[in-house]
Amino acid sequence: MPRRRPLRTHVLTFALIFVQLLVVGLRPARAVDDATLREQVLTAITRAQQFLSGRQMPDGSWEPTALGQYKAGVTSLAVLSLLYSGMDRNDPVVRAGLDHLRSLPDPVKTYELAMFCMVLAAANDNRDVGRLHKLATRLESYQRPNGAWGYDANGNWWDNSNTQFALLGLREAAHAGVPVSRRVWQRAQEHWLRQQIGSSQLKSGAGWGYKGGGEGSPTGSMTVAGISSLTITSSFLGLDPPDGQLDCCGEDRSTADEAIEAGIRWIGNRFSISNNPGNNGWLLYYLYGLERAGRLSGRRFFGDHDWYREGADFLVKRQSVRNGSWASEGGGEADALVATSFALLFLSKGLSPVLINKLNYGPGDPITGEPLSDDWNNHPHDIQNLTQHISGRDRWPKLLNWQEVDLRKAAETEGVGALLQAPVLFMSGTESPDSIQGTQLELLREYLAQGGFLFAVQNCDNTEFDTGFRNLIRRLFPDGSMQLRRLPDTHDVYRNEFVFSVEPPELWGVDFGCRTAVMYAPYDHACRWEHWLRHDPPNREPGLRAEIGKSMQLGVNVVAYATGREVHDRLERPAALAELEDNLPDRGHLGIARLRHTGGWDTAPHALRHLQIALLQKNGIPTSAETPTLVATDPALFDYPLLYMHGRQNFSLSDVEQEKLREYLENGGVLFADACCGAAQFDASFRDLIQEIFGQKLERIPIDHELFDIELGYNVKRVRRRLPTTSADSGALGFEESWAEPVLEGIKINDRYVVIYSKYDLSCALERQATSACSGYPTEDATRIAANIILYALLQ
Repeated sequence: MPRRRPLRTHVLTFALIFVQLLVVGLRPARAVDDATLREQVLTAITRAQQFLSGRQMPDGSWEPTALGQYKAGVTSLAVLSLLYSGMDRNDPVVRAGLDHLRSLPDPVKTYELAMFCMVLAAANDNRDVGRLHKLATRLESYQRPNGAWGYDANGNWWDNSNTQFALLGLREAAHAGVPVSRRVWQRAQEHWLRQQIGSSQLKSGAGWGYKGGGEGSPTGSMTVAGISSLTITSSFLGLDPPDGQLDCCGEDRSTADEAIEAGIRWIGNRFSISNNPGNNGWLLYYLYGLERAGRLSGRRFFGDHDWYREGADFLVKRQSVRNGSWASEGGGEADALVATSFALLFLSKGLSPVLINKLNYGPGDPITGEPLSDDWNNHPHDIQNLTQHISGRDRWPKLLNWQEVDLRKAAETEGVGALLQAPVLFMSGTESPDSIQGTQLELLREYLAQGGFLFAVQNCDNTEFDTGFRNLIRRLFPDGSMQLRRLPDTHDVYRNEFVFSVEPPELWGVDFGCRTAVMYAPYDHACRWEHWLRHDPPNREPGLRAEIGKSMQLGVNVVAYATGREVHDRLERPAALAELEDNLPDRGHLGIARLRHTGGWDTAPHALRHLQIALLQKNGIPTSAETPTLVATDPALFDYPLLYMHGRQNFSLSDVEQEKLREYLENGGVLFADACCGAAQFDASFRDLIQEIFGQKLERIPIDHELFDIELGYNVKRVRRRLPTTSADSGALGFEESWAEPVLEGIKINDRYVVIYSKYDLSCALERQATSACSGYPTEDATRIAANIILYALLQ
């Protein structure tokens, strides 16, 4: 048999191409806008932290140049902004600020009382618990009979700015465990409803002013205050049925929800980033409120405006080049301390991860496209409450967001990128989702193919949604390759954080790639999430408390399973493959083939494509878009210098296949393989295969090998590794993440590794589908390790 052309020729060709590309100045593909903006935002946050830190006085305070009567409040604002921007409470600057505040007498002004409550709650230090209770009680006592607050306890003066801050302080105190009277929330809600200027039914919306009612006109800063305040009061005013039996779908939309929607319409129709609508001043105070209104209401858009991206772009361009501060004309914002704190709060809190997208779908008006039904939103606070419940739990970020995503608009404009902004897509309803057709159906299918997770819940025990959702799955996968099946009691989702050992709630799922990528609950858990309160009211029936608790636990488990608790900030969304694949050359560049076998060769079908795009974007390395799947006996194998392989199950290759694979490797080819999620069956089969082909075992690649710090690649001598754990007490599934040397093994021929293998998962992480049960590396580290392997294989 004639000898094959050595594959080293392909590698040499690639090296020559690469040198030519360097000569002409190749750069990685242009970063998407979010990536550029994110880098600018992170830089702006760091510079703002440095500015505030540099202005701290020796006693730990900050000395304002304006608002001198609120020195303690300005110090609280600065510390709060530093805490929310990621600085730890034990950071010397933050610690000094907190110690200074602790040394002061209790404030008597509403703004300062509220700020003290917010900063002590954010610091989360047991030393402050008693004082936080005392301050919150004083703040409650300042409430006027009409439900509003003034500057202090004296007189009858009130305004909506003081009222907003009082509610913010009480909210944070309540979330920290301080009991706040239901009557306080009720009177505050009634106040905001009375003070809305105009009817909530107006198509153009209705806003709020500084005094409201007939005194003055609505402004942007006070309208976002009204949206946030009503969102806060509503979250504390859920009513329990007298008999303890929830009527999940017998409630009409609340007056507060209608007022919130009217406020959102008012802002959307008058949206601005460069000025405070209806007011010539307090721009950064308005932006700080805009961030809060958008985040608490779950809105990415006001009207057609993406409030965070437009606001962040505006702020990074206005930051002082000289010292990293901001300032605005007039009032307290002329003081760079105040202005910079407001800007820092907008950038950092708005950047926090979006955990769940709530799907807005349904039939639309054939002419205007406006929705004809809000069946997608039967429980307006369900995802808001679930996200709040998860925020701050062990191993979760302390601040998580959610947002609404309009399926129709996404299909018409942004595409799958809109859905990929959150790792979980939630949908619910009572009606059949048969309106999801055409491009909307294709969008959902593409979302799942690119690593997304769909969580669906039936509302109101309605069989129409149940039947329609099952049909939706059949329409998404018409070839029958993916089917909805009831999940067994042993599924990992039932022990991800809470253990359901006996009769777990019914879930159905679709296995897609490395995990179950669709989960469906034919029970209205969303109704129970709607009635969740961070602290149960004292008269809540024990049975209802248990019912709500069980649904909350299931929600936490599903989200933990879907994300592996690995979340990304608002601007760090994974790029859609469709946005980047056009940049991959079809021919004339290095090709990578995939090895077909019986152990799950296509478990992570898009892992290689994600890796190729990362190589192009971050390393400037072009690889061919053609990645054929070949059996080991295919003569075309020798046209590809690199062979990629992964799987989860047992497999074996025939003697002929083994012979051809050995011939391929002896002629310059490289085999790169990993065990998906660290699967033991695949690992054992792969080790047996290598033993049978070479008569020797895989050897550990030493950490000082060039592969771990390769030119043009990354230094990966220490990476994060995640290993699943099981609690000895509860049996709950968790993971331990530690910094360690990556474990790679291989086989050498002529002092060159021709087999490179990871027993820890790389592929499912590349696919963005790793779960807590996966033994492997987080996506970022997996990408760097895999990129180094590719570069080593191609540049030797």
